[in-house]
Order: sequence, then C-alpha cells, then structure tokens
Amino acid sequence: MSSIERKQRLREDFKLLSALADHSAILQLQKRGDDPPDRYTLTFQGKGLACDPTSRADVKLIDQHRIELRLPYAYPDVAPDVRWLTAIFHPNISFSGFIRLQDVGISWDPPVALDVVCERLWDVACLRYYNLETATNYHAKNWIEEQTQWELPVDRRPLRGAPDQAGGNVVRYRHTDGGGIELQGAADDDGVLFIGEDTPVPPLPPRPTPRTARPDDDDVFYIGDE
Repeated sequence: MSSIERKQRLREDFKLLSALADHSAILQLQKRGDDPPDRYTLTFQGKGLACDPTSRADVKLIDQHRIELRLPYAYPDVAPDVRWLTAIFHPNISFSGFIRLQDVGISWDPPVALDVVCERLWDVACLRYYNLETATNYHAKNWIEEQTQWELPVDRRPLRGAPDQAGGNVVRYRHTDGGGIELQGAADDDGVLFIGEDTPVPPLPPRPTPRTARPDDDDVFYIGDE
C-alpha cells in the first residue's frame, strides 16, 4: 500500500472512530500523532473485572478501561497493536495488557475497520466475549470456569447509542459460531434492522389465506399477540 493510500485509510478510520464516539455513551476517543492520527487512546466508561496480579486479592468490578491503539507503518496490511493500560482480568489478555486480535476472534484483514475493532474490544472489556481455548491468562481462565459470583457480561449496554438512545445498538459485525466476526458490509446493509421504542408502527398487510398464499412467500412474517 502506498503512502497516499495509507493516509486515506487513516482518515477513513478516524472518521469512523469519531462517529462511533459521537454516538456512544461509553466510548471516549483521544487521537495522537500527526494528521491523520496513527495512535489513539480509547476510554470505555463501563464495567469490567480486575484482579491485582501481585496479591491474592479477590476479583473486583471496575468502571473504566483505557486502551492504547497503535497503527504500525505497515497498517492496514498488518493488524493494529492493542494494549490495555488499565487493569483487566480476562482470559485473553495477559497481565502485561497486550492483546492479539486473533485471540479475540478477529483474523486480521485490511477491510476490517477500526470501529469494528472497537466494538470487539468493548465486548472483551465487559466479558461479553472470551475464548477459553486461546487463553493467555490461565488464572482468569480457571476463574471463569469455576466462578458463580458474576453474571457475564458484567455490563450489558451496547457500545453504539447516545445517552438518550442507550437501548439501541446496530453493530458492524456479527458473532459467528466459532467466536469470530463476520463483517456487515454495504452489500448486506439492507439486512440489518433496528427497531426501537420510537420506531413508528406501519399498517399490517393483509394476512394471506390458503388461496392467496404463495409457497415461496417468505418476505412477510407476523409478530403479535396471535
């Protein structure tokens, strides 16, 4: 990738991250580096778990995460560097705070944008996502296998959604059965539907009868009291 193409990609990522932060009650974004930025500090104002590795202290709830996101010179051909700056207790994050995206279900590919990475990092922070098979913190792995104290995830709020819209979330990836991600690109954007409290209720179409129904008519389904 040429220098011009890389700068264009960095600008696009900055726009996506800025838009995500503007519509999030959880994410705060601090850019670093030249214009366009190649380093970020991400702050999630949300719950997670932490444990002091130097003592036998109990696992405790925390309410803030700070993460350093660095984009190497070869980005986006290579994955971003990610390091947790605050304490976190998670099977896929070492006590040093470094995290490999492949350990949290992201097989890196240049089309994966930074807002998608942020969505997965929030899933990691609140323990909506963890993979015990790729654990690097075995203390956390063993604890999760045995613990009954906390219901996971410890924070159920979506990353996307302004403070007055905290109940709604349309993510740009889907969880797959194997724990990875499947991007929701422009080709399938029409398949993403969000229904919130303010969504107007359209009139129902006529209910098909055995005489009018078609065998392949699966475009309409009913959700109701009947």
